Amino acid sequence: MGTKEKPIKKGKLSEIVVERIHAQIRSGELKSGERLPTERAMAESMGVSRTVIREAIRIMVDNDILELRNGRSYVRQLTFDEIVTNICDSVVPGQISLLEVMEVRTVLELYIVKKAAENITEEQIEELQESIDRMKLLMEEGDKGSVEESAFHRGLAEATGNSALKSIYVLCETLFNSTQHNTWKGVQTADGAPNTAVPDHQAILDALREHNPNRAELLMQAHMDYARKNIERLYESRKTELRQS
Repeated sequence: MGTKEKPIKKGKLSEIVVERIHAQIRSGELKSGERLPTERAMAESMGVSRTVIREAIRIMVDNDILELRNGRSYVRQLTFDEIVTNICDSVVPGQISLLEVMEVRTVLELYIVKKAAENITEEQIEELQESIDRMKLLMEEGDKGSVEESAFHRGLAEATGNSALKSIYVLCETLFNSTQHNTWKGVQTADGAPNTAVPDHQAILDALREHNPNRAELLMQAHMDYARKNIERLYESRKTELRQS
């Protein structure tokens, strides 16, 4: 915040200051645990009164973004879950390629399934089987079964025994689900393309029952490859529609 910023002219001043400080935190200009400049310095930098700066800081303290220590304002130290949430929330489906998200998801899923094969318990195997059974039933009734598919993959992360890995997966689940949703939209664009969700997941679970990490990884790779292919189908379909419109 060393350089003078453009003065704030429109909108509720304190809310605009809040957004500016928040943007500096998101960009890393203000780091977790770092002390903010003085109210005088911030007021001069942003071209507003110290009263406006004080109100903005109060709002951010109330929202657990800043904290007060000995009369000075600091960026609050984030928990692990909050850090991962901020990363995942900054990646908005639609603003980046779903194929890029798919690449990241594939790396994570392959590692997860190998660790799960090594550490999964009988109880967790039964829970995953129940997810597949419910998925099959829902799909027979015309539902996509996406909720149960998400539950299956979340259960795999749980079965790794790595709480940090599970946290990362769960917190990014909405982002990963964007690939799942569009995978089956891609299936619908191709005549005769099968929906392989149930047999794919059943085969993966059977490998987990055998505690066979290599087979589980190969099956997950095939599952991710098919998902990627269907996303590519969807993109091609949209391109065709645009050319015809």
